[in-house]
Amino acid sequence: MASETEPETQYKESPFADEVNKTIPAKVHIVAPSTLPEGYVFDAEVGPPGYRKTVTVEVVVPISKQTLQTNATAHVVSQPPGGVVEGQVNIPTGQWKDGLFDIFNAGFFHPSLVCGFCFTQIGMGQLMQRLRLNWLGEGGEDESAKISFKIVLTLVICYTVFTVSLELAEAAQYYYNIPAYIPSLKFIGGVLFTIYSIIALMRVRESVRAKYSIPETRFAGCEDAVYSAACSCCVVAQIARHTGEYETYKGSYFSDTGMAPGTPQIV
Repeated sequence: MASETEPETQYKESPFADEVNKTIPAKVHIVAPSTLPEGYVFDAEVGPPGYRKTVTVEVVVPISKQTLQTNATAHVVSQPPGGVVEGQVNIPTGQWKDGLFDIFNAGFFHPSLVCGFCFTQIGMGQLMQRLRLNWLGEGGEDESAKISFKIVLTLVICYTVFTVSLELAEAAQYYYNIPAYIPSLKFIGGVLFTIYSIIALMRVRESVRAKYSIPETRFAGCEDAVYSAACSCCVVAQIARHTGEYETYKGSYFSDTGMAPGTPQIV
């Protein structure tokens, strides 16, 4: 149970708890002090009277700082065999798991490193899918968040075809006979794709910092933009390591989320 130094938290069963089968709900509601941060983990007794079991619960909705107590949503992190939730990716809160340039922490040929540095936008799309963000790096219940990786992959393929086509058209001409529109289209396409990549990655990083209560340490107010523009490959690799728990779960080069099949979904 929570120690005496931890904030007191009242447990309230969700309305969809299974009273008939006596199973523990995957989601619960709590009433907590305003000091309880998102990501805070505590033990609680859940279940119908006579069938209560001790489980670990993690707060997944930020607590309002304007009220002394407020309702929050939480998910069951672990519970005995027979429960609803079988596993949980353990993601650190309060600070980054490792540094921006600790690129080899997961391994020299790990998917987080290879995708981050060789296929940066593809790696970004995997992170969007993993974190349930849409193709613009924004959260919410948008249907596009369910296929964000496929959308980003399509954009990358279209841009690649567009660029290669212009390169081939340019190569077929003598240097002094190259139409002026070809270099112009290459420049415009490159600028637009670069702007999209930076803005989308910046929003992904902002979402991760907000969800896991990670403060800025440099470039106050614009850290996400600076890092996304200056070293996008390092940012993608760092977020992948932070949200992947690769010590427990395997990464994947070819999945929508960059995680191996069977990895628990992030809540």
